[in-house]
Amino acid sequence: MSEDIQSYIFLVIGSVCLLIASLFAGNVEWVLGTTESSYYETLAIAFILILIAGIFWVSAARNLKK
Repeated sequence: MSEDIQSYIFLVIGSVCLLIASLFAGNVEWVLGTTESSYYETLAIAFILILIAGIFWVSAARNLKK
């Protein structure tokens, strides 16, 4: 029972990470006042959050398969 709850928690955490990453990636723009480093750091953070979401989803799927 607790393994199922853990899997669902992992799915929710992965979804939140993907939501935040898509918000970052969708709103980043190269406008006046944007530095090159801040632009690329935001894209890197979004990419890392997408990878973390994938890790959570794979862990949840593997745990549910058992």
